[in-house]
Amino acid sequence: MVKATDIRCENRLCSAINVKHLLGSCHFLHGAEVPVAQPENICNVSNGQLAKFRSSYFKRTEMRLLNLKSGFLRRRMSDSPLSVRPQPEEAKKWSESFTALMASKYGSSLYRAFLLREFSNENLEFWLAVEEYRNSKPQKMAAKAQQIYNDFVAVQATKEINVDAETRLVTLNNVQSNQPDQHAFDRAQKRIQHMMERDSYPRFLQSKLFLELAHPERYSESIGDVTEKSLPA
Repeated sequence: MVKATDIRCENRLCSAINVKHLLGSCHFLHGAEVPVAQPENICNVSNGQLAKFRSSYFKRTEMRLLNLKSGFLRRRMSDSPLSVRPQPEEAKKWSESFTALMASKYGSSLYRAFLLREFSNENLEFWLAVEEYRNSKPQKMAAKAQQIYNDFVAVQATKEINVDAETRLVTLNNVQSNQPDQHAFDRAQKRIQHMMERDSYPRFLQSKLFLELAHPERYSESIGDVTEKSLPA
C-alpha cells in the first residue's frame, strides 16, 4: 500500500509533457491508502521526477518563445505575409476590435505568440478550431466536432476551456446530434471570445509585442534585436 500523501502530481504538467503513465485521477483524501495493484489510478511521481520534467518542459518552451518572437518581429524578404512586419497604421487597426485583430493573419499569429508566452493559449486555440470547423465539408463535420469537444470542452480535456456547465451540456448535445452543423459551438465560442475581449485582448494591446509595431517611435532599441532577457523568468 502507498499513502496518498506520498503522491505528488500536477495534472496540467503531466498533460503538457505527454507522459501517459502519469495521467489519472489524483484527487485522493489526505492520508487515504491507494492500492499499488492499480497503477492506472495513481500518478506515483517523486518530487525529483517532477522537478526534472518541469525543468525540461520550461526550457524547451523558452526556446520556442525565443524563436516565435524572433520570427514575428524581424523583417524578412519573402512571399509569406507573416514575414513582412505590418506598417504602424495597420497594427493600430487591431486595437479597434477583437474581430479586427483576428482578421489579420499577422495580428492573430502575434496574439497567439503573446498567449503562448503566458501559457494561456487554450481559449484562442479553441476559437480558431471552431472557425476552421465552420469551413469544413459537411461529411467531415461530425468527426471534427467530436474532436474539438474532446480536446477543449470535455471535463478534464487536455486543453480544457472555462465554460459553465449549461454551455458544456448544450455543446455536447449539438455534437452528439445526428448531423452537427456549423453552429454546434456557437454558444461556447461566443463565451470564450467574450472572455478574451475582457482579459487577454486588452493586455495584448498593452504588451510590448503590440506597441513596438503600432508605435515604433516610442522604442529606441531595434525591433529585430531579440535576446533571452525579453523572455519571462
